[in-house]
Amino acid sequence: MLQIFLPFDEPPHTERPDLSTLTSLNPLAGHCAAIYVGNIFHLFSEENQLHLARALAGLLSPLPGSVIFGIHGANPQKGVFRTGCNGRAVDVFCHSPESWAAAWNGEVFAKGKVKVDATGEWVDKEGLKFWQLRWSVVRL
Repeated sequence: MLQIFLPFDEPPHTERPDLSTLTSLNPLAGHCAAIYVGNIFHLFSEENQLHLARALAGLLSPLPGSVIFGIHGANPQKGVFRTGCNGRAVDVFCHSPESWAAAWNGEVFAKGKVKVDATGEWVDKEGLKFWQLRWSVVRL
């Protein structure tokens, strides 16, 4: 499990751990310069997406330029949308680029501590069409 740490304003007072010894991500709190998160967020409710974002924010280094970035399913308009998966209907919570940016810059991090870029586009992969959000959250 990943413990929630408040985003660091100063570098942590712990030594960066030896990655080969880790059995949890918790010792990395405040030490990660770059975190990639691909195709995960859209699997969760709005509340759980915010929880995951906060957990990742606690891992990020406070140094300017540290970044969390990724892609995931989204929609031009924020909300719950019904989609199909393996022949059955599934409700999926999707952020819009604007709601995604507002969540990171104001809810996850204090407003003005990060720069968020989020853009979406329709993607067609082997006949499956969906809207994909490409995004980055950079510490200032």
